[in-house]
Amino acid sequence: MTDDRRHMWRALELARRGRPYVAPNPMCGAVIVKDGKLVAEACHEAFGELHAEAAALKVAGSGARGSTLYVTLEPCCEHYEGKKTPPCVPALIEAGIRRVVVAVEDPHQHVRGKGLKLLREAGVEVEVGVCKEEARELNAAYFSHVERGRPLVTAKWAMTLDGKIATRTGDARWITSDQARNEVHYDRGCTGAIIVGIGTVLIDDPELTARGEVGRQPVRVVVDTDLRLPLESKLVRTADQGPVFVYAAEDSSPERQSRLEEAGVYLILLQRHGKTHLRWMEICTDLGERGVNSAIIEGGGSLVASAFQERTVDRVKIFVAPKVFGGEDAKSPVEGPGVPDVSRAVTFTKLHTRTLGPDIVIEGTVVYPTDDGPSPSGYWTGYGGDNP
Repeated sequence: MTDDRRHMWRALELARRGRPYVAPNPMCGAVIVKDGKLVAEACHEAFGELHAEAAALKVAGSGARGSTLYVTLEPCCEHYEGKKTPPCVPALIEAGIRRVVVAVEDPHQHVRGKGLKLLREAGVEVEVGVCKEEARELNAAYFSHVERGRPLVTAKWAMTLDGKIATRTGDARWITSDQARNEVHYDRGCTGAIIVGIGTVLIDDPELTARGEVGRQPVRVVVDTDLRLPLESKLVRTADQGPVFVYAAEDSSPERQSRLEEAGVYLILLQRHGKTHLRWMEICTDLGERGVNSAIIEGGGSLVASAFQERTVDRVKIFVAPKVFGGEDAKSPVEGPGVPDVSRAVTFTKLHTRTLGPDIVIEGTVVYPTDDGPSPSGYWTGYGGDNP
């Protein structure tokens, strides 16, 4: 491994420390090296606080002059409305940084190569692309939000070895271990939104909060076309403690709309497609416009199936418990009409598997079939037989 890669790996490690707190900003780490020796290192610790480069410069002081900066994302360079901190490029130039090694360019409209250009014009040597893929992977949610205008969407579920998310009677507490559930809450604290369908709410009455001392509370989202969300549900009763978004059809009950809004729920009304369907692209676009750059779909099976159907899911995270439930009537994590043949299956790449206590965790990136038809069920006629 070259020195450049070694120092950039360290910057990436530092950047990960900010995961629970920096959104909607990207994670970023910075390492300052001079004559082969470490001068300073830092990360962007929380939204609104110093960027990694500025924090590292603060530690380095006069020792930054003539040094090399390794940074995981292109330094920012402009003031603009809503920006919380001063731009980093002028500070780097003033500090006398001799060389800047950048993992990946920032796609933000106020950066997008401008920071690199200004550094070069000031006589700073600039190199781009060291650990580029790792840096893009680190900030996949940020890149999704900036480049696609929508959050990075992960489908998450816990299941038994035989692929069941509940017994035939509906009992699902608990499938996985305490260690797995602790990680679920950590992930919730690091994500922008948790999404469930109305069926999950009616069965489980969840709060969808992140429990623990790490991270922030996510936006709690219910996809509820016909507005069946009970006023006595935990989500409605705790709407004053953290935002609850409900996506419903424009033609849902006006009386129900008024009562839920009076209870503090945020209603987002979308066009109905078929009898029961809302479009995932419209939901994700709306979340993106509200600054949400990552989301986790936690169920149920019909909702997850519809998200795969519309090619909305980007990642999966699956907790597998060493148990077998059996039962024809036991629920599966992905329901819907299913694929017509093996060639239409959703597959995965960049798979990572590890053990967590007694459980197995599988994470991967979704790969959809290459043809133009919807996935995974071919040219479907809609859930319940209606065209979308």
